[in-house]
Amino acid sequence: MSNAPDRLELLKQQTRVTGIDFIFVDTIGQQLINVNFLVPPGSLDESMVSGPKELSDPARIRIYSPASDVPDKPVTSMSWSDGVLRLSVNTPGDFTLYKLYIDDERIDPFYNDVTFDFKAGCPSDLDCKPANHECPPEEWVDFPVDYLARDFNSYKQALLEFATARYPHWPDRLEADAGVMMAELMSAMGDEMAYYQDRVSREAYLESATQRRSLRRHARLVDYTLHDGLAATAWIDVITNTAGSIPAGTNVQAKGESGLSILFEIGHRLTDQFPVVKNYTVHQDINQLPAHIWDEDDTCLPAGSTEIYVEGEWQSLLDPGKWVLLQTKPANPAQPRRSHLVRLVEIKNDEDPVQAVKITRLVWEQEQATPFELDLTVLTVHGNMLPATAGETLVTYFITGGQSNFNQAQYSALRQLNGLVDPAFAVERIGRSIKKPGKENEESIVFLFTLPGSEERSVVRIGADAQRAKPDIWLEEMLYDGSTWNASGLLWEYTTSFVGVDSADPGDSCFSLEDGSWRRVVSYQRPGQEIIHRDYASNNGTTIRFGDGEFGRVPVEKTVFKVVYRLGNGKWDNVAADTLITIEKVPGLSLTVTNPLPVTNGMDPESPAEMLQQAPDAFKAVTYRAVRPEDYAEAAERLEWIQRAGATFRWTGSWLSAFVSPDPRGTTLLKTSRKEALLNHLNRFRQAGREVYVNKPVYANLDIEIEICAAPNAFAGDVKGRVLVALLGKKGINPKPGYFSADQFTFGSPLRRSTLEAAIQSVPGVKAVESIRMRRRGWFDWKLYEEFDYDPGPDCIIRVENDPLHPERGSLKINIHGGS
Repeated sequence: MSNAPDRLELLKQQTRVTGIDFIFVDTIGQQLINVNFLVPPGSLDESMVSGPKELSDPARIRIYSPASDVPDKPVTSMSWSDGVLRLSVNTPGDFTLYKLYIDDERIDPFYNDVTFDFKAGCPSDLDCKPANHECPPEEWVDFPVDYLARDFNSYKQALLEFATARYPHWPDRLEADAGVMMAELMSAMGDEMAYYQDRVSREAYLESATQRRSLRRHARLVDYTLHDGLAATAWIDVITNTAGSIPAGTNVQAKGESGLSILFEIGHRLTDQFPVVKNYTVHQDINQLPAHIWDEDDTCLPAGSTEIYVEGEWQSLLDPGKWVLLQTKPANPAQPRRSHLVRLVEIKNDEDPVQAVKITRLVWEQEQATPFELDLTVLTVHGNMLPATAGETLVTYFITGGQSNFNQAQYSALRQLNGLVDPAFAVERIGRSIKKPGKENEESIVFLFTLPGSEERSVVRIGADAQRAKPDIWLEEMLYDGSTWNASGLLWEYTTSFVGVDSADPGDSCFSLEDGSWRRVVSYQRPGQEIIHRDYASNNGTTIRFGDGEFGRVPVEKTVFKVVYRLGNGKWDNVAADTLITIEKVPGLSLTVTNPLPVTNGMDPESPAEMLQQAPDAFKAVTYRAVRPEDYAEAAERLEWIQRAGATFRWTGSWLSAFVSPDPRGTTLLKTSRKEALLNHLNRFRQAGREVYVNKPVYANLDIEIEICAAPNAFAGDVKGRVLVALLGKKGINPKPGYFSADQFTFGSPLRRSTLEAAIQSVPGVKAVESIRMRRRGWFDWKLYEEFDYDPGPDCIIRVENDPLHPERGSLKINIHGGS
């Protein structure tokens, strides 16, 4: 390929021809044109300025426009001055681009026929330099390719077809050929890339994501927390032959359906075991305490009771806050066994002056009031009740950084501490780029460590509910004192997320848990070393994630961590009553254990199907604003002590105000403290400028008299008893709700005559309901109830308790006619 000549330099080095350098148009009248040349015209071999071949004929100069509809500009006069050709025209040209051509063989054709503009001197924002010339692209040859190829075989077929079309003279297609080998190598890389693209694209959408960490991040976009299950917890009834203590972490076992052991450990959390082991005291004298019976006619502990008397003086062995079990074991198999767990708040020694026996009064919290009646003749109080949590506690050690940072003595001591097993190393990953003064574009390091065994079993989480449960993990730094590794006392705290309402600061020693496992995925042997690549390996498992220096502190390299954690089986740890009967041997004690209550609170981690069903609409279910009256009522009912609530708006003279009436659970009285708590709670929900008031509930106390005709084959007394049970319910060992039970009516619920008559008519022995009379005290006197329904008002609750001690709370009178 030859080099292109520099025509301008060659032109300046000769004197045979010249060329037009530039054209200057006078800006005043735009009728005078000065033509400047590259080589002085007078210095040519045949001068253009003077002599026999002087250029003096204006007809040899043409000024024209490339546009065919613009006329030429004739030259009226011409002259030479200092090698510059001066031309004159009659009228100036317009804004069209013109060309100037000199018909003379002494003008180089390449530098002739030059474009100029009469308006070049006028102000303009345009660049006078012409655009660079661009060559048109060459014609593109589109070889037919299968653009749907997404796996190894289709990629290989597409590459070989391309090679045949592009290189038709390549005859060899053997498997051992270098070209075929390269095609297979590129096909394998393409297959892996296509799989990676497909997986990434699937994880980008909630409907197709398969990795739990992807689902969790999608759920967080709509403020939904994907829960990870809940640990099963139990209460163990211990029978001991002597006084002693049981350390936290003692194993209690039950046999599962498959014959494998289901493990529980004494204690609530790992904090019962670290840094100091908590001991639970047991005593043989409080194994089972019989209830004290004051009189042979008073052998029933009523429902709703919060105290009991037991025989003996036990104030020294029972402390406030201790949990005990109330249990009945009737000899009659037709009567059900009853078990109820309570927490004592008061223990006081006393004496029965008539029977002359020592007794102890036990009082427990109102929240644990007995939900049913208990027979005192077969009731015992079990005082050695210990908490237990499902799962197995494991301990492991890991290091941040490589082994090269440790000397042999440190590593040997750590290996000895880890049970002669090589300690694991945290996986290092590049985090975000930190932009701070002095740290521009500095990349942070994130350390990840997957808990061994978490791929098969889940990390135990403990809490009031699954959404707020926290993992049972103890993470502590270790220090080397020259011979052994010891606990430093520097604990790292768990955080749900580094970024959120309470984001972690750069100096906070905290960690979070991430779904999936990070571990060794491939290794390569090289002379004198092994290169190990650790990466994300599985969707199963739980991984500790440290901060990146911006949110949460980054551990210092070669830091040794001790992590204690508990692994469980979720709902599979739920066991029936009296199945946890095997306990680890405790020195000095002979123990018999059982779980008198079934274990039912163990939960598995939330499945993807459950999340897909709940997450998109979860933010609608729980709102934190109140606009309509029902919003205020729903907000009030979120408090545990409120059974139901009603709300209404009233115009108070200047603006609308919300009035809320709660229905307290288990009582008809609204305490001042609870009223203030409800008001503060509602102030978080109300609209600005709209006040909230809390009123006591208003009860519509009804006195009802019903005339009933009994069937000829039924006894009137039996029919009356059955009707009372159907309308008022039944208390006792086998409670039964009635038509007028407290839970049947709420704010604004009307009394419907049709449903009342249907409830009476469904009683065996009732032939017909003859009439119903009713009155509401303070509102109206007795009248015949003939309306379809009675509406007490939106803020009233219908109440018919039929309690002789409180007749003002409504009464019920049944009159039976007929019968046998």
